Amino acid sequence: MTLLGFREEDEYLPDYGTIVLRDLRRDGGVPALDNALLGELATNALSGTVATAGDGWLHGTANDPWQAVRYEAHDGPPELRLEAWEDVVESPFHSQSGVVSLGLLTGGTYDEELNLGAKGLFRVRVCRKPAEAGEEGDVWLIQFWPAPDGPEPPRWLKRTRAAVHQEDPGWQQVLGYYVIEVSWYFTLVGLPRQAGWLDEPLPGDPPSESVCAQLGVDPPRTRRDAIPLLVAAGLLVEDGSGGFSAGTPRRATDVLDLPADLAAQLDAAAVRAAYAWLAADLVSIAAWSNPARVDEVAALLAVPEETVGPLLDYAVRDKLVQRENGVVTPLPRPQLRTGPVPRVKPVRREQPPTAAGAPPRAGYVSGDGTVGVWREGELVVLGRVESDYRYRAFETLAGIYVAASGGQGRLLDWAGNTRQLPVDLGFLPVRSADGRYLAGVQTHVGRRSWDQVHVFDVTTEETWSLPKLPELTRTILGLHDGAVYFSTSSGLGTFAASRWTPGREPVDLGSTVHRLDPLSGAQLREKAGVFTVFAASGERLEVSQPYRWLFVPGGTKMYSFGSEPPVADLLDLATGTTAEHPLPEGCDLSDTMPTAPVWETPDTLVFSQPNHRSTRRVIRWLLRRGEFEHFDLPESAGYRPSLVEPILLGGESGFAGLVGS
Repeated sequence: MTLLGFREEDEYLPDYGTIVLRDLRRDGGVPALDNALLGELATNALSGTVATAGDGWLHGTANDPWQAVRYEAHDGPPELRLEAWEDVVESPFHSQSGVVSLGLLTGGTYDEELNLGAKGLFRVRVCRKPAEAGEEGDVWLIQFWPAPDGPEPPRWLKRTRAAVHQEDPGWQQVLGYYVIEVSWYFTLVGLPRQAGWLDEPLPGDPPSESVCAQLGVDPPRTRRDAIPLLVAAGLLVEDGSGGFSAGTPRRATDVLDLPADLAAQLDAAAVRAAYAWLAADLVSIAAWSNPARVDEVAALLAVPEETVGPLLDYAVRDKLVQRENGVVTPLPRPQLRTGPVPRVKPVRREQPPTAAGAPPRAGYVSGDGTVGVWREGELVVLGRVESDYRYRAFETLAGIYVAASGGQGRLLDWAGNTRQLPVDLGFLPVRSADGRYLAGVQTHVGRRSWDQVHVFDVTTEETWSLPKLPELTRTILGLHDGAVYFSTSSGLGTFAASRWTPGREPVDLGSTVHRLDPLSGAQLREKAGVFTVFAASGERLEVSQPYRWLFVPGGTKMYSFGSEPPVADLLDLATGTTAEHPLPEGCDLSDTMPTAPVWETPDTLVFSQPNHRSTRRVIRWLLRRGEFEHFDLPESAGYRPSLVEPILLGGESGFAGLVGS
């Protein structure tokens, strides 16, 4: 048989411990299957002991470490070498588009696509084994080939890891988290604890006196006092050298006389921990067989016949399947039924009026990446930025820079040409107030993560970079006066701030910097737990609620927002006084793009108003005059367009200057 293509990702980080492959739904695909129970998340089943698949999705159980995943397309069944793998399962898979990609459980897919060579029904084989010594996670091989004769039920061809998991004995619910934490001190290798930790008071509520009395131990006052309790429960055993190792405890309900409702809850949780993953395999068989015969289940699951009875008991009791007349049918995920929640609208003073105003000073980026700007009141489409995600857009001296997914952002110059930057600035870049420099942190997330700070000059296309550092420790604060400010985490919850002028060594600022105004250089610093604003005019002001405040460009004021009703608070750094200003209803006050407010000038702030009937209305707040304007973007702006952040220092936009010359 022929290998048609493959993709590999050796640093795949599972979302919620689940490997996800998805069909890429596109126009011109084949219809979905009639069986709705094969839809992704259509049932309450998990991802199974190895993997399960359905109509356009495949989920693999991987836990949390980094995984190495290779997925292949074949024109027929590829050779199977069972001896090379720990676990192997085959399942039907349906593809509407004939194209799949890795994704995340919470949604979306990666850029790397695999063309399966056909559409419709496939057989998929999932093989799993541990990574090489010294590497974390597992190695996965996922192989697809067409199944023109229709689906055969999923079948597990090899199992090395246990199909039935270890029961949860329920002791954490009985003894409490902080007592169980003491057992981890002995059983989790490398768990760091400061000297004297065991002799500190036991946090939280102590275990009940009844439980302690039944175990023949006094209620613990310190963490060390909890050790005899853990030994009596069977969670720890003495190792003969003065230390302790993990025990094999019985169920708490077998040892203790507990209230009936608690005992029932713990027994149900114990069975669920043992059978939930294997029950997902059973649901997959039942969904594809629709229904499955009970006498075939053991062979398809590759488990002993005696496992099937308690498995079915659990799956029926947990409402995953129903069993009748020797067959098993899957049950859909229950639908939550909720009534309307009354919303109490707060009383507010009169709505601030708005008057018709000018279009956004630096333009907008539409939902499909089209960049629109205005010249002499006329809309001009400058070009389009292709990307799955666009995070924010800046006006620069060379054009509009759009921070986008897939590595480096895109620069759309004033002539309408789009190019990718030669350096990756990440998805949270910053720009200097004069529009000349961009800066950001490139990150590599993987088994050996690293980050690197870059600065890019849009006029000369020169790049400066600091050396890579292991792990992900640096965050960009801003650019001011030709220098980039960034913070570095120590891993202990503290951050050191630095100022770096390209061509020189970074300078330690000696305190943590939380905010930076790129126009004036004003800073919000923290030292010894005290937060102080160093204003542009030289004033120093201690502030409470420091994370609430952001700088107004120019560094003489700070601002924050409140909702219900929407207001803006302005903190005057010269006087230390705060004034509240009502805002029109519906202004988007979030600092998350694409609809975050944008400063056009140090006295003008523009909001998106996505809840307006046009969904494309923007509101301009003229701070000095205390007035508001509105402007409706054209229909071509699409759904939730983002505003381009104008240059704050200097003359009019580079686009206006270029086209007027």
